[in-house]
Amino acid sequence: MAEMVQNLLDANRIERGEMQLNLAPTDLAPVLNAVIETQRPHATSKQQTLHLEGESIPVVALLDPSITVQVLENLVSNAVKYSPPGKNIFVWLKPQPSLARMEVQDEGPGLSAEDQKKLFGKFARLSAEPTGGEHYTGLGLSIVKKMVEAMNGKVWCESELGRGATFIVEFPTAIPA
Repeated sequence: MAEMVQNLLDANRIERGEMQLNLAPTDLAPVLNAVIETQRPHATSKQQTLHLEGESIPVVALLDPSITVQVLENLVSNAVKYSPPGKNIFVWLKPQPSLARMEVQDEGPGLSAEDQKKLFGKFARLSAEPTGGEHYTGLGLSIVKKMVEAMNGKVWCESELGRGATFIVEFPTAIPA
């Protein structure tokens, strides 16, 4: 219930232009590592294995650290929520030329082309259901998209029905003068 209320408040704050950003050079490796450790108990309770690759590579981007944690927690928790028990979830930190790229890949049911069209919409209800009775509001990915874009980043999903989904977030690493 608290998560649902927080999602509604976040969505309202973003829509009203009241989201306060505190941008600072942020090393994504420790942020990702902390998010993985926060989500590990839920994954373990579903006999899922979280894999983190590239966590020792320093990748710095100009971000709001707390909002970045919210974004990454949402993506990793969704992977856990929608993946069946016993599956793997892979999280990568992949530095690219002038980009910090993070990927969250699950072994869940994947998304149909129709679901992908409405994926980042507000209150989106998709055909995939949580695999452990978890609740969802349909706001999480809409909020993620707005938060990522507010920090000059991009987020998208690559998926094929029956083959899982990969959510990709990219932020520029070049710090403006």
